[in-house]
Amino acid sequence: MSSKKDREQKLLLFISKKQTYMTSEELSNQLEISRKTVYRIIKDINEAFPKGDLILSEKGRGYKLDYEKYICLGESIVNKNNDFSPAERRDRIMEELLLYSPKARNVNELYSDYFLSETVIFNDEQIIADELKQYNLQLVRKNRTVLIKGREEDIRKAITDKIQRMNIINVNDLKNNDDLNFNHYDVLYILDQIKSIEKKLEITIHYPYDVNIFSHLYILISRLRKVGLKNISHREETIESKESSISSKDLLIYRAAESTISNIEKYLNVKLPESEIVYLYQYLVSSRMGSSTTLATFSGNVTELTQLYLDEMSQRLAITIHSETIFLDLANHIKPMLNRLSHGIRVKNSLLNQIKMTYETIYQEVADVSKEVSRRYGLPDINDDENGFLTLYFARIIETNQLPIRTIIMCTTGVGTSELLRVKIAKKFPELEIIEVIAYRDLKEITEKFPGTELIVTTINFEESVPIQTLLVSAMLTEDDQSRLQKKIKEIYNER
Repeated sequence: MSSKKDREQKLLLFISKKQTYMTSEELSNQLEISRKTVYRIIKDINEAFPKGDLILSEKGRGYKLDYEKYICLGESIVNKNNDFSPAERRDRIMEELLLYSPKARNVNELYSDYFLSETVIFNDEQIIADELKQYNLQLVRKNRTVLIKGREEDIRKAITDKIQRMNIINVNDLKNNDDLNFNHYDVLYILDQIKSIEKKLEITIHYPYDVNIFSHLYILISRLRKVGLKNISHREETIESKESSISSKDLLIYRAAESTISNIEKYLNVKLPESEIVYLYQYLVSSRMGSSTTLATFSGNVTELTQLYLDEMSQRLAITIHSETIFLDLANHIKPMLNRLSHGIRVKNSLLNQIKMTYETIYQEVADVSKEVSRRYGLPDINDDENGFLTLYFARIIETNQLPIRTIIMCTTGVGTSELLRVKIAKKFPELEIIEVIAYRDLKEITEKFPGTELIVTTINFEESVPIQTLLVSAMLTEDDQSRLQKKIKEIYNER
């Protein structure tokens, strides 16, 4: 994703969490960008949105998201302008060079659609060369040709990262997506192969694992089409070197990979080395395929790591986690996660930014535990995407096991409108346990009479200091009151 689109997504994610207007200064401080950039991003978003302004503005109040339009929007802004930004242009050039590697491309042909000066092309090459360094790849310019040199594993990893930046959520959407630089017939063929794998193994491969497998097969077919088999280096790895460690269930997965590679050989009329079967097998065993129901299906390593995460997170979040269902669910994620770490496979987490923002504390604790896990067991570093997936498990545990918030309603007399307020709150906020409706004169006795109270919802603006969260509302509990009460509930849950 280009930096422009990245900024747009971050602004939308941040403003979507706020139900009130925010000034440009507040947005500037929160997103660490200039106010001028805030204005420009909002203008670009509104101009790109086909159904009127997505971000509303009001003089003196600032900006607010039209939330109904936002949730209809989906994952990304629809850009009316088909022109590529410089970052998007470089992404396409780099993808083309990676797919053709180690063959060289003529510079004039490579840039023929972009009408650029030599200075701009030279600048593009410098930026691409710098980005390739993280994959241990080298951009080589010779006269009027350019190529990428490096190991096959590194080339495929770079292409995979490029594809995954497109934030593909549903692989079936690729059938009719004209915005992506994909061969339509290859897309349809690969989707059929994924369905065939699911049928053979009697499973459903869900997102994001289906996207990972699609990316792997698309890269294989594209590279074979563009450069041919003789120009692709292959690892000398076969199933025989792994037979002692493959269970009977995993052998079925290997057979499915074998069948798929055989189909691709017929599709392209080429004979592939067995290492390609191993490649695909590694992607499949690194994907979550249904849920195991007994502990016997897990290795001692998976069981030990799962329990370590549960114990550490229980302590850090001050919650009790003693459930076989939770253990099995988490273990079913950790098992393929360990395979991904072992094979150097990275699964893109398209919700990562939103997870970090919504569950900031949980995410940070998970990341700290993951560092300890990697250190203690000698594992590769567990990346941000994996930590984001793990965070969702513990966020779900908290969301589904939250105790209700013990709440007191306080009005002038404790009768009349206060009872109406009780009924309204009880109906709209089941997460609140209303333990009593009291009069203002009883405020000083709350902690003694009602221990464990976490929230006072009051219609009186009092000045006395109490060691309990308070929220001032009107007796009619307006929509604004309800919005502020929902925010207060979230704050209390986060503090827990």
